[in-house]
Amino acid sequence: MFFLFLHGGWIIVIIVSLWGGWEGWVLYIQNKYQSKIPFVLLAIDIPRGNEQSPKAVEHIFSHIFGFIRTYDLYERFVEGKTQLGVSLEIVSIEGYIQFLIRTPVKFRDLVEAAIYAQYPEAEITEVEDYIDMLPKPLELPHPEYDVWGTEFKLAHNYLYPIKTYPNFEHSLSQKFLDPMASLMEILSRMGPGEHLWYQLVISPVTEDWKQKGISLINKLIGKKDGAKSVADWLYFPREIGKGLSESFTASIIPPTEMEGPQRQRNIQDWPSQMQHLSPAERDIVEAIGMKISKIGYESKLRMIYGAKKKNAQLSKGLDGVIGTVHQFAAQNTNGFRPDMKTFSRAKFLFAKSRLLARKRRLLWSYRYRSLWRGRKNYVLNIEELATIWHFPIIDVKVPSVQKVDSKKAQAPIDLPLEQAPERLGRIAMPPAEQKGVPPPNLPTA
Repeated sequence: MFFLFLHGGWIIVIIVSLWGGWEGWVLYIQNKYQSKIPFVLLAIDIPRGNEQSPKAVEHIFSHIFGFIRTYDLYERFVEGKTQLGVSLEIVSIEGYIQFLIRTPVKFRDLVEAAIYAQYPEAEITEVEDYIDMLPKPLELPHPEYDVWGTEFKLAHNYLYPIKTYPNFEHSLSQKFLDPMASLMEILSRMGPGEHLWYQLVISPVTEDWKQKGISLINKLIGKKDGAKSVADWLYFPREIGKGLSESFTASIIPPTEMEGPQRQRNIQDWPSQMQHLSPAERDIVEAIGMKISKIGYESKLRMIYGAKKKNAQLSKGLDGVIGTVHQFAAQNTNGFRPDMKTFSRAKFLFAKSRLLARKRRLLWSYRYRSLWRGRKNYVLNIEELATIWHFPIIDVKVPSVQKVDSKKAQAPIDLPLEQAPERLGRIAMPPAEQKGVPPPNLPTA
């Protein structure tokens, strides 16, 4: 090794050191930037008798795509600015089920507007973070509590879609079989001292990922991919060499003699093999095309089950959620499965220390609602996101899900507020100052 270092190996060491230092610097300034961003945790209570399908939540994801930002080189590598996102969570605290959204404070109005646009009668309340109800990572092993969990990864390339909510409709009755029903049932079964937390972290991405989908489709149907990757450094030299070669050949062989073989080769070159695909292969191509036709988010799905050691039931908590997530698997395309690098089970060498390290890392990732901590993330479109995180429909009978018990409505414009302000409470403010009520001099009629 010393001989290799003296005879050129030092160059590799310098390159690797510079690359590692640069990556460490970027990570440092990004963490510093994100630590200054104020976040807010919002509890979402939808009305009882919700008849909205997951399509409404898909529209919410489309609405909050306004999060996306483009930063220049100075902002990215000096100020450390990165694309912000939201954390979509469903928590069961001893059977108390609550839908939550954690968002940067500056995007709170955007998130609330997106929800109210689809669920006008919903209630959105700012709440305190529940994260300290379980031990902190460095408090493990804890004398009273223990935690288990996992991150979920995709079985195949993220360009292959998972099973989405349109496929959960019965083919004959057209009745929607809500995939959230099984998750709600598991969450409702948490007892004293048990916590089950389900988290989906998302951040909007640019349209670049769709080009990879187009390239994959072209590969599957046997069509030449005209789009060249920016990372293909030899593309232009190769094309220049090809042009010089064709020019030199044309100067020797008359063009008329070259047209015959070239024309014959073009006739035999099929423009596409789509018509020769089997029905299953055609379905895969169409599924990929449907996925890249919608907005995409960089995503990561994880869960944590924490309980007092005397009350812990892994078959109900950890295994129950894993079984629920398996229903999003499509036979020919994609699906979720636990990432064994984060799964709270370990065997063989140093099993206890490895298991403890996994639990701590998972808790850190969950606490920070992080996209980069843990395993590699992936891109899901808004239809896939609405499938794995949406409000249950009216057919899901889980009484412990927090919902709005009564409907709210604005007070009449001509209500004589000045006659009994002590009885009207918050409504007793002047109409011009109350949000959502026009001033008295506005010609509304």
